[in-house]
Amino acid sequence: MLKNISPSTSGQEKKYLDLLKQHPNQVFMPVEDAPIEGFEYFASNDYRVKVGNVGNLITDKFSRMPKKHLPRFIGIFRRNIPFIFAGRKRSFWDVSDILKQLDETGDLGYESDVLMESYPNYELWDDLITYAWDTWQVKIGFTEVPQEVIFRDKAVLFRYALVVIQEMEKEKIDLAPSMDAGEEVLHVYTTLGIAVNEIARWLRKEYAVRCQANHPLGGLVCSVPLAGKAGMGWMGSNGLLITPEFGQRQRIAPIFLEAPLFEFTDSDEHRWIEDYCEVCGLCRKKCPTGAILDDRIVTHEGVAGIGELRSGIDREKCYPYFNQTLGCSVCVKVCPFSKGGKTYDTLKEKVLSND
Repeated sequence: MLKNISPSTSGQEKKYLDLLKQHPNQVFMPVEDAPIEGFEYFASNDYRVKVGNVGNLITDKFSRMPKKHLPRFIGIFRRNIPFIFAGRKRSFWDVSDILKQLDETGDLGYESDVLMESYPNYELWDDLITYAWDTWQVKIGFTEVPQEVIFRDKAVLFRYALVVIQEMEKEKIDLAPSMDAGEEVLHVYTTLGIAVNEIARWLRKEYAVRCQANHPLGGLVCSVPLAGKAGMGWMGSNGLLITPEFGQRQRIAPIFLEAPLFEFTDSDEHRWIEDYCEVCGLCRKKCPTGAILDDRIVTHEGVAGIGELRSGIDREKCYPYFNQTLGCSVCVKVCPFSKGGKTYDTLKEKVLSND
């Protein structure tokens, strides 16, 4: 048996999932053929036997990294990984009172009657958006979670989600696949993880909102289609979210809410991006490993607010180089939308004028 380590399988998460699986009618479970979360897949025996790897995800990093880059890599690792692991643990600790109630009574209960009486809570929404941006420089949407986006063997407490995105700095991503770009990827995993935990705590303290933050690394749900459903952007050919503000230069994390306290931000106004990507194909051409598929694989159809869920990446080709370069990001860099500024509007006008 191979001994593998995955950042998506902390002791806190195992206890959390074991408890939720005992109460499937109280929480929100995945569909039977749900996709497996990425880091968990790469740590699995099935994957590692398939590609001939031994060890674990940590030794993967060190064995694939060029020796001349190891000192800097170790420094980046030390500056970020402890905060990432701590943030993941905290997201589960912060809902310990809800988990205790579920364990003792077999029921989550419901505590949002007062806030639902003031729906759609415009003042709270404005305060949330202002606090999130001014304090953490993140943007937020709100939507209902489709069961199909919950990862295999995972579960969430609540069915509504604030979808939170944070920008990765363009100047650093433009250096991909260098260590500078990789450091920015890891840095935003760290800062966004802190942000969603703090925003969730703020909601609990200031407004008594029952909620559950979920760290962007090793999440419970596939956040890209969730963000697309929430009207924040749309999925590109490589499966990453494209937004008007940042193109593909962002990371995403959800905060699950007990009740639909706000108006949904759902919209398909960005769906035209698919048409542009079909013509462009630059990410496929520039991918160092040829990992971006010419034809995406449909995994689920008829998903509310999304339509088709599709896989655009050959993970066996992508992952080794992703490890070697601490996050690659070449496809993010070359995406025309990632230029930011007025690029989104310019490309939209071009595509729609050709319809």
